[in-house]
Amino acid sequence: MLSNADPGVRPAPAMAAGGRRRLYVFSPLPPQRNGLADYIVEYLPMLAEDFDLSLVAEVGRSGAAAAQFPGSPFEVLDEAAFLARQPERGAQVLYNVGNNGDCAYMLDHLHRFPGVVVVHDVSLFYMHQVALQMERSNGMFNHWVRDTGYEVPADFVARDGSLGRTPGLLYQECLMVRRIAESARGLMLHSRYAESRFRGGAFDIPLGAENGRPLARIPHFVLPPAPPAWDAYQVLQRFGIDTNDILLLVPGFLTGNKMLYEVLVAFSRACTGHPRLKLLFAGEERADEYAVSERIRQLWPDGDGPKVTGYLDARELDILLGRADLSFVLRYPTYGETSGILPRAVMGGGRVVTVDIGSYPEFESPLIDHVSIGAGLVDQLHASIESLCASMPKASDRAARRQVEAQRAESLSPRALYPRVRALLDAAWEAAP
Repeated sequence: MLSNADPGVRPAPAMAAGGRRRLYVFSPLPPQRNGLADYIVEYLPMLAEDFDLSLVAEVGRSGAAAAQFPGSPFEVLDEAAFLARQPERGAQVLYNVGNNGDCAYMLDHLHRFPGVVVVHDVSLFYMHQVALQMERSNGMFNHWVRDTGYEVPADFVARDGSLGRTPGLLYQECLMVRRIAESARGLMLHSRYAESRFRGGAFDIPLGAENGRPLARIPHFVLPPAPPAWDAYQVLQRFGIDTNDILLLVPGFLTGNKMLYEVLVAFSRACTGHPRLKLLFAGEERADEYAVSERIRQLWPDGDGPKVTGYLDARELDILLGRADLSFVLRYPTYGETSGILPRAVMGGGRVVTVDIGSYPEFESPLIDHVSIGAGLVDQLHASIESLCASMPKASDRAARRQVEAQRAESLSPRALYPRVRALLDAAWEAAP
């Protein structure tokens, strides 16, 4: 854990102009459809107050990103401009990393220009696969896995060294975090579960400020409830939601591990006795992982089944979360991700069902019900729908719930958490060689 006490604090090198450190932030950025972009945006105003801030986008994305921040007190440049400039001696680097292809461009920079790494997922297996595909170096993957201390079974490895098939246990072993930890000057994780898994994956890398790698566990922030939207009625109408409907929501990107089929089966059981029920998948479909729209057409050939919204901006999603009577925030398998959508769903004031594995039990609220993974999962989901229908809350009760959750979440706002982020950056700065 992060300690603000450092007996070996070194004199600070030269600062950027104006007496502030230069901070380069590598991250997916708007308008990319990526939760990591949404995450970093919330901290940019505070970082810009304390640092001479530069955002470093992937080549080809800096123009679109800069257009999202007109008049901002920071610059947006791409990685080619960053390399041409070379970070000055008085600069610090922050990497915002998750297990997706939008982060693959950071890998070479992370090792060449060590900095503080925000680790959102403790299995970075997919990101490394994408990075090697981008470089047409797929054959390096088996070597990288071996370098981490593991051996891939021979029948999973193609003759050129690439992975012909992916053993599921490779994800569970949190491979590749060791490479991240080895280069990092500081690390941030969001949950006890993720920290434990990360330490296991980086088993031989000394962590902590005393080893030049301060580690802080800082939870994912919780934003306050969105104010009532002037066009909320129109948004709900666009998706066929009426005043008297009982709305079930699956929010976020519709990836293959969100247990979409189980939700569909539970809903199909419940809707026969509750005609007011409606199920909405509120996010962009990943049909290559699970073709939820096709499965809906199969189960409801008359076209009267659940709907898929497609990609939603944050405001539209907040409108739906604020209207949902029950939200399903499910994930299995889970490899240490910390869900930003879970607290966001709770802030809507409706009930929320999530899994009892990974980091999900660490966010506590009386509005959350946990389900266990296994053969009885569909029965549990069905029971949660039936329980909702049997005791629908009054509008006044829901408003009170929202107020209570807003008060509970004040200590988890970006502004409240930022001093801990700044403390990690300062500790990493002081501990650097």
